[in-house]
Amino acid sequence: MKNSLIIFASDHGTVEKCAKELFLQMDGKVDLCNLYNRKINPDLSAYDTIIIGGSIRSGKIQDVIAEFCEANISKLIQKNIGLFINCIYSGEKALKQLEDAYPVSLNEIAIARDYFGGEIDNLKLNYLERMITKQMIEQENLIVKLSKDKIIRFAKKMSNLQ
Repeated sequence: MKNSLIIFASDHGTVEKCAKELFLQMDGKVDLCNLYNRKINPDLSAYDTIIIGGSIRSGKIQDVIAEFCEANISKLIQKNIGLFINCIYSGEKALKQLEDAYPVSLNEIAIARDYFGGEIDNLKLNYLERMITKQMIEQENLIVKLSKDKIIRFAKKMSNLQ
């Protein structure tokens, strides 16, 4: 039976929400790991498939995700890899953020790569985050929402591995 691990970092809950939805949609044994709640990294040797997800802030993925990828790159490139991000952009801008979020070597071997959209919970944002986000949405006329369909398609693609 295939063993999968979904590794993520969630600042305001959106990435965690997506990771949990992936968890529900995936076949086989699946574990979740929020890097913000861990003192040590999980043992990657126990998994065939690893999905990594994070959110984009100021054009960058969280440091904890970038550091995890860098520290474990030699192990990760030997696995079935899925990569996702949450961001408020869509289309080419979101694809560029996805590409920039992860090392080239992971992007090249990833079986599934996608952005799942985003959501804004003003109660979880500080004042500066609220102001910047509001300004970005208004200036660029963005429609901010999560795509459950993309999450389901991603999970199916990752589940249909041997």
